[in-house]
Amino acid sequence: MSKKVFIRESSGLVRQMGSKHAFAKVLALIVPISLYYTLVYSPALPAASWYVGIIISPLLALPIFMTYLKLAEYIPRSSGEYIYISRIVGPLPATIQGVANIISTPLLASILSQIEVSAGIVPAIQVIGLSLHDQYLVNLGTSILSNSTYYFLASLASLFAMWLVSISPQRIMGNFLFVIASMQVIGSLLVIYLFSQGRAVFEADFNKFSSIFGGPSYSYIASQGSSLYSPTFDGIQTLVFSILMLMWLFVWFFGPSYFAGEYKQASRSLKVGMLSGFGIATFVIVALTFLTADTMGIPFFNYVALNGWGSTIPVSAGEGYIAWAGVMAISVPILAILVGLLNVGIQMVAGPLSLAIPSRVMLAMSFDRILPERLAYVNSKLQTPLLASLVALGIAVFFEVATLLLGLAISTIALVAVLFIYQFLQATISATVAGFKGIPGVSLTEKERKELKIFGSIASVILAISVIIAIGYAAFNPLYLTMVLSGNLAVNIGLIVIIPVLGLLTYFVSKHAREKEGMDLNVVFKEIPPE
Repeated sequence: MSKKVFIRESSGLVRQMGSKHAFAKVLALIVPISLYYTLVYSPALPAASWYVGIIISPLLALPIFMTYLKLAEYIPRSSGEYIYISRIVGPLPATIQGVANIISTPLLASILSQIEVSAGIVPAIQVIGLSLHDQYLVNLGTSILSNSTYYFLASLASLFAMWLVSISPQRIMGNFLFVIASMQVIGSLLVIYLFSQGRAVFEADFNKFSSIFGGPSYSYIASQGSSLYSPTFDGIQTLVFSILMLMWLFVWFFGPSYFAGEYKQASRSLKVGMLSGFGIATFVIVALTFLTADTMGIPFFNYVALNGWGSTIPVSAGEGYIAWAGVMAISVPILAILVGLLNVGIQMVAGPLSLAIPSRVMLAMSFDRILPERLAYVNSKLQTPLLASLVALGIAVFFEVATLLLGLAISTIALVAVLFIYQFLQATISATVAGFKGIPGVSLTEKERKELKIFGSIASVILAISVIIAIGYAAFNPLYLTMVLSGNLAVNIGLIVIIPVLGLLTYFVSKHAREKEGMDLNVVFKEIPPE
């Protein structure tokens, strides 16, 4: 059979972003006020030191961050890890990574749309309503959470809004994310300011707030939470705490790498944006952790993380930092409004990226003929892979319906494990391999090769050990098991197992189909794809 000539076309993506957009994409995924969703596991780790654990986490993330920074600099192409893995290691593991991304990031987008409602929109409405003595706003927020139909419709509307942002031209999307990310930083600093007033002020504000609704006092909750806290330092629990922080917060800096082919002066823009974004996010997260421990108090926090702070109070403790800071701001309307509005977009930065990222992966996979060529279509006006974006939206809507209406229960730690195993770990292994054999079409100095070997190997060890400890610790701690691995265990295990199966099927089916067309896929993967 004669072989066809393989000719690449331009991707159609346009270089229109700079370092501020890379900065925004880092802060879009490392969302400081979503820290609550990791701290909430604290009751299962009563002897963990928050102060030590939160310092260890960014240090553990540093080799992974440096690995990604180097890979993005040497291979500035859109679609991130898929390109690194496919060009350095090979098409088969890259296809597994691509399938993992196409499934997991729309699933993540559906989860984020729900968090946007429950921890962003609703508490913002409630806090502003309470401060302005507007009972309609308070009731509106409460009804959205208490009525499953309203909650589903609000989450679906949030998801669709995220998708509209994701398909906008990159400059518009980047500017939108920059504005929202900047609001998040300012909003987080406002929370830091409120918490810096100390425990006595928080206790007085909480007692005043709770008494309005006949709720419990601060001292009562803190005393109930004393059994969930141990002042004795435990090294294992502190390590688990730091690993959970790593998995939930500090490794989510990879957003810019998925759009690397759409930056002006890509290497410089990515480096400046990623470094500044990671640095600011780390500062805010560490400050919030320290102040939460000092101001709310760990016994109080651990109790409300498990039990809430009273069913009579309309603003739930489970609504996170907007609710907690709102307690201290309700008596000052301007502060309450700022807390609500500045932090309302808690996931309106991460959500659009979670839908835009898989579209770039599908674009690259279609260029490599792993997926149908139609998915490489880039709309000339939107400058976005529109068909691929529609597929990502369809998958996300499926998960929205499945999780909220059909009872599909997937533990978020299982989702993170999928990303760690099939995405981050494969990328860092690829960097290590590149340190030995180089990168096709890229000239690396000996120093650059050495850096890839060192950062890549250390990062790979950290990622592998993190997954083992984060999941394995559940075997020794029943409360941790119920909190971290919540949901249907079979579904969680199935999600992790099915990814490589689907990846293998996708690759071999595509390989067979292309061979029938007279195309050798091995030839395709010998060059870096177009920008």
